[in-house]
Amino acid sequence: MIKSMTSNNYLSMMTRSADHAAFRHNLLVNNLSNVNTPGYKRRDTADFEKELREAIDKTGFKAKRANPRHIAFGRQDFESLTPRLVTQEETYYRNDKSSVDVDIEMAEMAKNGLKYQMYTQKINSYFNGFKEILQAE
Repeated sequence: MIKSMTSNNYLSMMTRSADHAAFRHNLLVNNLSNVNTPGYKRRDTADFEKELREAIDKTGFKAKRANPRHIAFGRQDFESLTPRLVTQEETYYRNDKSSVDVDIEMAEMAKNGLKYQMYTQKINSYFNGFKEILQAE
């Protein structure tokens, strides 16, 4: 019974999204800690929500790799979806060629924190529903 409660697509999507938000938070903190490092390139993740929507969309093109060393393309299953690291190479905000802007990083951290809080609240409410059902019996 416990396995059927914890192995479904909704819970898997919420936990993957929360993991992505935690991973992104670490990148944003790292960017802020390197704000005064000359030549530092800002790092972030690719649009995870977009990739998740594409993975959920069953009408998208899905390619199968014959060898794990081949380049993946097309729609992925959301269970295998992982955050993709992107380095901002072309934009500089300061004369020392640093691509970190404190205001942008702080705004992104606030937005990311709200997303993480939403994902964890959804996970908690999911399990609270089962808790209420089990206590009623």
